Amino acid sequence: MSSSLYGRNQSLSARHAAARSLAEVIAGRSLNQIMPATESRVGEEDRSFYRELTQGTCRWYFRLNALAKMLLKQPFGDEDQDLHALLLIGLYQLNIQGKAPHAAVHATVDVCEELGKGYAKPVINACLRRYGREYETLLPPLEENPVTATSHPKWLVKLLTKAWPEHWQTILAADNERAPMTLRVNRRHGSRDEYLDRLQQAGIAAHAAPFGADAVVLEQPCDVNLLPGFADGHVSVQDEAAQLAASLLAPQDGEHILDACAAPGGKSGHLLEAADIHLTAADVDETRLLRISENLARLQLQADVVCADITEAHEEWQKPLFDAILLDVPCSATGVIRRHPDIRLLRRREDIDQLTQLQADILKRAWSWLKPGGRLLYATCSVLPQENSLQVEAFLATQADARENVLHADWGIACTAGRQLFPQTGGHDGFYYALLHKASEHKV
Repeated sequence: MSSSLYGRNQSLSARHAAARSLAEVIAGRSLNQIMPATESRVGEEDRSFYRELTQGTCRWYFRLNALAKMLLKQPFGDEDQDLHALLLIGLYQLNIQGKAPHAAVHATVDVCEELGKGYAKPVINACLRRYGREYETLLPPLEENPVTATSHPKWLVKLLTKAWPEHWQTILAADNERAPMTLRVNRRHGSRDEYLDRLQQAGIAAHAAPFGADAVVLEQPCDVNLLPGFADGHVSVQDEAAQLAASLLAPQDGEHILDACAAPGGKSGHLLEAADIHLTAADVDETRLLRISENLARLQLQADVVCADITEAHEEWQKPLFDAILLDVPCSATGVIRRHPDIRLLRRREDIDQLTQLQADILKRAWSWLKPGGRLLYATCSVLPQENSLQVEAFLATQADARENVLHADWGIACTAGRQLFPQTGGHDGFYYALLHKASEHKV
């Protein structure tokens, strides 16, 4: 939805902004691209409502879209996808938030005027009023189909039910919950227990996470500027599952380590907090590289931050150089859908095949930069075996000097290679890890 259709300096109501944002997601843009600029045009007092409407409607898109199809006599045309988005936002307020019609319908219908499409007010009003009268008969059919019951795309439901017949329902349910705000305590500035005491003194309720040694889970999210010592690098925001990377790679003082797909730098920071190492943090996206530098500056830590496409040869890395490599490869992000609900709309089944090929290319190239006797931690925020255990199995089958270091842990489940974590309600994200060792010598 082009911003040229609306005054660039025009302030937006929360519902208006949400309708525009959702229409852009439906058109193929991500919330990361859309929300920062749009949110800046929403009054400060309405920004949290804007975020809730936008992210919540994305989260429940497949359910709400099915409802909209039942309610509309004919679908909106391509030029009116903002109106379709507005209808979904109204249904989100009624069906998911449970708002009373008098609190939601009128305010939603009025947004038609803000969109410059007052002619659509009768249609939006009629659909929302009809939902209020007939929801008891409209809703039961939605519960019979896992796509509309859980609001996930059909292709993903099919892959998960096949891959995880005992776990798929738990995964989809966790995707529909809000993720907690988890912190990583910088051990260079004190222990986790000491930081929990600091939080208590600041009136911020929190508890130690069960698996990450440096992880603290807040009972309620808060502004990072309220966290004791945040500006001085005493703590960072990072999911517990992501924090396991540093402990699994186990950096040792004096090692040269590559964080190969490093942006935005959370794992880089954790590695540097854990040991006195020489770290090279690489990423292909120059804009995202700035985030690495900013995060390391706040933590008062140093690394060589380089822009590099990991699938390509790099002359300076041709001689095996690194003692250890962290390879958090690009993936479907199906383990973090609850944090990025627009993934449900944007990701396609065919993307998985493209991603698995990219992952294989990155893994093969990175392996050539690892010293004999070195270790490589392969990681994704995916819950799909194609990107995880199957990817690692295929690599081990063709790479003669590669061995798996079997991970024995009290988190996740063991796979044919590596360990898989599923998203947990109130806990960590979905993640996958496999630790590989490069033999000092290998026989052909």
